[in-house]
Amino acid sequence: MTAGTLLRDLALFPDRLDPVAEVDDMLVTLLPGESAVFHVTGAVLEDPGALGTRPVPRCVNDTVEG
Repeated sequence: MTAGTLLRDLALFPDRLDPVAEVDDMLVTLLPGESAVFHVTGAVLEDPGALGTRPVPRCVNDTVEG
């Protein structure tokens, strides 16, 4: 994932797509232009369209209301 803006405490929740899925890293902060690679194991993604319907990546920025 590459940040277009500050992403504070970025986390993935792959278990929202497959209950046995696990991710290797959590709570990563990225500055604009920085990247991070997350490795997900145990997941079987039968419906790629589900990525757009269930928020898998989240960060603290998501909770800020403008």
